[in-house]
Amino acid sequence: MEFPGVALVVGAASGIGKATALQYAADGCQRIAIADVQTEALQQVQSEIEDKYKNTRVNASYVDVTRYESVQALITEVVQQFGRIDYCANVAGIIKYGDTLTLPESDFDKVYEVNLRGIFFCAKAEIAQMVNQTPLTTRDSPFPARGAICNVSSQAGLMGNPNLPSYVATKHGVVGLSKSDGMKYASQQIRVNALCPGPIETPMLGHLGDGDEGKRRAAERISEISMGRIGRPEEMAHCIMFLTSGRSSFVTATTLAAHGGLRNR
Repeated sequence: MEFPGVALVVGAASGIGKATALQYAADGCQRIAIADVQTEALQQVQSEIEDKYKNTRVNASYVDVTRYESVQALITEVVQQFGRIDYCANVAGIIKYGDTLTLPESDFDKVYEVNLRGIFFCAKAEIAQMVNQTPLTTRDSPFPARGAICNVSSQAGLMGNPNLPSYVATKHGVVGLSKSDGMKYASQQIRVNALCPGPIETPMLGHLGDGDEGKRRAAERISEISMGRIGRPEEMAHCIMFLTSGRSSFVTATTLAAHGGLRNR
């Protein structure tokens, strides 16, 4: 795959976001913007990319996706630094465990603010930039593109979970947002899709808990996966590479479910 333009990864300090930033560099993208609220970890990702890929320029920025002015400031900074934005991976997300009766309203609001409203803010600012930039052509496709966006949802965006109503509701929302934007902006040479990962080895799996109970929940998760294992962040990064590259030039307004053959989907 060829990535001659500018990549932006929001939520790049760890997990799928970090793996995605590293994969863009590995696949030859030489202008990469990474952003997160965790600035110390983000700087470590920047150093890792720059140490390993000497010709790659990395812009690392703080962003709070719950504030549109923060997201817009990020986009302005990236464009000032690199001139455009072509490939976007919106990965930022959180999880709060608890059913509808026990989940505090404040927890629901926080999950909504990050997982859905935050993705909306990112897409809004990214698309506003993309519609005004010159289309880019790559060796991967004969069709010029103004940009491609991958919003990271979850298997929870395709099914229910009785103990994660806030997470499930917001991840369903990310799928709907991606389909709507993918349809709206396809005629302007902008593609938008959602990635729906299954259980992945990331810090977010920490909600399973520690000790025997955590082990029981982890074993329960694995028993539901036909491949018999948890996925790795790098595997999700490969999916994002496809969805934002010219090789998926006819793919928009849809979802890619990468869950290892989840049996109860």
